[in-house]
Amino acid sequence: MSKLLDTVVTGARLSGLVAARDLATKGYSVLVLEARERVGGRAYTVTYHMHAPIDLGCSWIYGGWLQGGNPAGEIARRLGVKTHLLKATESPVYISDGKTSRPLSPSVVFQLRSNISSSMAAMHKLAKTSLPSLRIPLSDFLLSQGSSLFLSSQPALASHLTRNLEIPLGAPLERVSLRWIGWGNASAGSDAAPEAGFQHLVEKLNGEAQSLGCETRLGERVNSLERIEDGWIAVVTDRAVYNARTVTFTPPLPARRLETIAGTHVGVLEKLVLVYPVAWWPGRSSVGSFTFLPKPLAILEDYSDAKASSFPLYVVLCCTHLTQPAPHVGSTCIPRGALQSTVSPPKPVTGVKTNWMDDPLARGATSTSSVIGEGRSPLDFTELGKPLWDGRLGFAGEHTDADHGGSLAGAVVSGQREAARVARLLARQ
Repeated sequence: MSKLLDTVVTGARLSGLVAARDLATKGYSVLVLEARERVGGRAYTVTYHMHAPIDLGCSWIYGGWLQGGNPAGEIARRLGVKTHLLKATESPVYISDGKTSRPLSPSVVFQLRSNISSSMAAMHKLAKTSLPSLRIPLSDFLLSQGSSLFLSSQPALASHLTRNLEIPLGAPLERVSLRWIGWGNASAGSDAAPEAGFQHLVEKLNGEAQSLGCETRLGERVNSLERIEDGWIAVVTDRAVYNARTVTFTPPLPARRLETIAGTHVGVLEKLVLVYPVAWWPGRSSVGSFTFLPKPLAILEDYSDAKASSFPLYVVLCCTHLTQPAPHVGSTCIPRGALQSTVSPPKPVTGVKTNWMDDPLARGATSTSSVIGEGRSPLDFTELGKPLWDGRLGFAGEHTDADHGGSLAGAVVSGQREAARVARLLARQ
């Protein structure tokens, strides 16, 4: 027997739970269906055999924590989630040939990063004040002979260091469009991390929604949707059939939407966590990250950035697809001879890695900036967020917000947007 509801939300991720909570606040009946056995989606925190909670997905509330600029920060404050501000730490750069490595002098690193900043500032100015061709990628500007990078006495190293931009972008510089770089609104201000991890924040949000009358069902996969009489929608899962006046995500979709989805690039950003018996690397109390050149394979980040003390573990950010077991991948992510102090690096006690690209419920890290090609622009994000079926089929997520695409803020803002839109629709029924 089917159950009648005002709204069904498919996916207990941040955007879906934001929408569910806001609708439940207004008194509407809301059911959240989640295929996983946990909430959070790519907000995934591991604690088993770890010295601290480790986020395998999103890790930071970027920008505006103290200033209130990031809406995720407002949620954390409302729920009483304790956070840590990002501490100022050293970020040395090493040159490695795979066998040995040596640190670059701080003055050289400063000059390289200054040149990169100058080149990026010029790139953003060009994108805002002219109309570069849709086929010109970031690489054509940043790595050109006229770039500020080549004012350095070591232009090759500057070029290699610039490649680390591919980690937050989730795409090669050759794929990201120059015209649309800097589009949208970035939250400015201090960065912070939830003390118990991002999944804890999403779990608190889910608890708040449930306290308002929302129901969340885990391990229940949506198989199909069917628009039926009187504007209702039948939501068919592997356990039951639910009838709703609105639902927030799934196909079938029109050709224009399918074309936009096909043209949207989902980035690769995998994480590898290695746990050691002792913290063996240099600068344990002062270094926040190590960068190895010439290959921008990974940034090794000391997780004490967000914690009160240092732990013997590393979080490695990789812009490559990880297919091998964690300890073996770790041996390739840390160049041989790198970071050796008085002893050789011990073997990791344990490790865990992500494969978001292989996850059928994620299929990648986050959407990226608009890629090169005719017809691609930030309007793709707007198209992905347009409701269908007379407004009864809605879409939320970081990929549906042109101003905050690919970010935590985009997930929150899109969830709030859909909740307000659906509430107006239901009020007219």
